[in-house]
Amino acid sequence: MVIGVGLIILGPFMVFLLPNFIANSLHFRAGSWFVFTKTGVYGIYAAAFVLLIAACFVLYLMSLVRKSWYIGGVLVILSAFFFYLGSLHYIMLTDNGFEYRPLLSFDVKGYEWGDVEDAVFRSVPSKDGDSTLTFTFDDGTPLEMKVDRLVFKFMQPIENRLSYENVEVEKILIPPKD
Repeated sequence: MVIGVGLIILGPFMVFLLPNFIANSLHFRAGSWFVFTKTGVYGIYAAAFVLLIAACFVLYLMSLVRKSWYIGGVLVILSAFFFYLGSLHYIMLTDNGFEYRPLLSFDVKGYEWGDVEDAVFRSVPSKDGDSTLTFTFDDGTPLEMKVDRLVFKFMQPIENRLSYENVEVEKILIPPKD
């Protein structure tokens, strides 16, 4: 029970810290700028923590009988599977281009900076939603990134690299909603 209560207390903090830490630990390599995660990954990690917490409370509530060990074991294995699924997803900016794996996909996709046909930055006031940066590649595939403080730090290097490839980042300023 103590472990379950500890997970309830630490879980919300871990859900926001773990995805980027794990993505950078697993996928970062030489020539990478940074490895980002999308918002959907946080939901997967939250589900994994809920399963871990449920496993702890099943063991406690069922007084550690044999059946509770089986149920707890299944919940821990499901939690590990969710952590694994969450760790697969990433978007990595590198010196050469982009590498990413869409959410709940096992296929890694990669594009070079020269493959970017169009880039659009939509700046939205923070109280009205999230700003986004959308890249459209030569084959028509879009890649959208939510622009948080971390991504915003890389805006200037991204713009510089795209201007080197003769692609201008179109900036759209969305006025505040009344």
